[in-house]
Amino acid sequence: MFRILSLCLCLSASLAIADESSPKPARLTVAQKNGWVAYEKDLKAKEDAVNKACGAALKSSYDKTSYPAFDPLKDRTQSACQAAVGTLVEVCRTADGKAAVKETLTKTVCRLSTEGTRVSVDAGTLLIHIDPDKGSIVGKQAGSYNWKSALEEVL
Repeated sequence: MFRILSLCLCLSASLAIADESSPKPARLTVAQKNGWVAYEKDLKAKEDAVNKACGAALKSSYDKTSYPAFDPLKDRTQSACQAAVGTLVEVCRTADGKAAVKETLTKTVCRLSTEGTRVSVDAGTLLIHIDPDKGSIVGKQAGSYNWKSALEEVL
């Protein structure tokens, strides 16, 4: 009986320690909240243009969890995200491009990356990986890419 009680006490103590040591999400400042609102508003405008040009119903967003220390005054990923999403309008200027966007994508997600700037598709989601330290867009082949060529390669 004593062993069971001791085991229970040890287990509950270790759970309490684990709970206290788990990192809590940082509280967003007003500047960060306002920054995200502005980013999302501008991205929504690009989303609307893409949906009109492509005849699609894409939803676009930022993967905020990939931005551990987001500072809207220093961040340099907003324009890249908007450019990538906006370039889908160009992709949809051809029948094949329009069909690929409508059939393949349901949403776009911009994600902060430390492994290069690129795009990928996963289960209907266009993932736009933006590395502020590596601005050159990479693709499957060696060489120089722009957003349109990178998007067409994965679609």
